Amino acid sequence: MPDFEFDVDASIAAGWERFAARLAGFLRDLVPGATFDLAVPSPGTRAGITPYIRFTAERAGGGSTPAVAPGGASATPGATAGTGSIEAEISGGGREDDPVSLRAGQLDQLAGLGWTLPDPHIEDDDDPTTAPRPRLSLPTYEATRLARLVAATIERVFGIPHPVFLHDVIDDGRPAGADGPAATERSPAVPEAAPVADDVDFRPIMITDPDQATRAVAAALSEIYHCRVEADEHDVFTVPAGCVVVFVRVHRSMPLIVFRSPLVPAVEDAGAAETEVAILNRDSLWCRYVFDGTSVYAESELVDRVFVPVNFKIHFTEISAELDDVYPDLARRVAAKQWRDLHSADDPETGEQ
Repeated sequence: MPDFEFDVDASIAAGWERFAARLAGFLRDLVPGATFDLAVPSPGTRAGITPYIRFTAERAGGGSTPAVAPGGASATPGATAGTGSIEAEISGGGREDDPVSLRAGQLDQLAGLGWTLPDPHIEDDDDPTTAPRPRLSLPTYEATRLARLVAATIERVFGIPHPVFLHDVIDDGRPAGADGPAATERSPAVPEAAPVADDVDFRPIMITDPDQATRAVAAALSEIYHCRVEADEHDVFTVPAGCVVVFVRVHRSMPLIVFRSPLVPAVEDAGAAETEVAILNRDSLWCRYVFDGTSVYAESELVDRVFVPVNFKIHFTEISAELDDVYPDLARRVAAKQWRDLHSADDPETGEQ
């Protein structure tokens, strides 16, 4: 299938753009004094610990922190009168009385993106509940700029491949990514297999056009994830499977359902990648693994003019389980150092985040 019919990079970029747009709207609506936390279930964090970004709305001229643009420059003139500001600060997670520190590599990345880092000379015995965190503040009318910076931070610093993994920021039952189910402390996880006792699952649906197939896939995915799952403007569904994201699309020229998952976007050891892909293709029952010289991704297809929901659910659940199983070892062996540092806490021999 030609790349332009299933552009994973475009789907990822569009997902983050939608996330930023929704987050910006939410930030603009915050009343002065309001605070909310956006949980970031970052790969590699220890069980029970989830980093988060805290947003606080300040009155114009009344907040304790002046409006500061990324890089430490003063905010845009005019932001001090009649506007207010929004302060964002990042925590590595943990309890309020025992917070987890961010890693040095993450702090370097945050500084590069424009976050103001805490004073490195703060003593270790200072009160951890009041210890400063990476932060920045922008006037409320620059909520879009702040939301896009937050999106870039979540993707690059915390290694979230798509906003479909994030907790809700708008209480409408849909995730911030607007593409599929949101993650919780227990997920992203492999979706549960749908119960096979439902006769509807075995009822065949004759497919006469791609739109009908897209609706059938939407219904099946919604049942698997127990929430409403919709396709984007390109008829692509985006759903989590363990720590990876899976894109699902019905081909427009025939009832062909294509699954694609970008596993390792930055390969450091090309020789190891070629070897690992060859082994995976030898052993896999559900996916075809591809190394294009820079990245490793997995593909699978399901073709049937008669759509039987239980067949799709089984196929998708098996794909998800396989990807969740092969992903950690594959990434450790072939990924770039930055990825390994980010996910180092997944290693049982590593005791710290």
